[in-house]
Amino acid sequence: MSSWKGIKVKNADGREGMVATDYEGYGHRVLTVVIEGKPDAHVQLNAWGHDSGEAGWFWLCEDFQGGPKWLKLGDHNVKGG
Repeated sequence: MSSWKGIKVKNADGREGMVATDYEGYGHRVLTVVIEGKPDAHVQLNAWGHDSGEAGWFWLCEDFQGGPKWLKLGDHNVKGG
């Protein structure tokens, strides 16, 4: 994936949004999720070590085998992860 920008996301708490910015740093990506009427959320995907930022997010994989599917965004969504 070249960029997360524009990907639809939803949180386990019911919030829905879209990735508005995707900053690629050395060994990490910082995603800013815009949620209508609510403060933005941030998720950091780390190449080394656990992901960080706000947990509970899922992203919509439009071209998943068998049809669109919601997938966990970040390993920090997993208990103990």
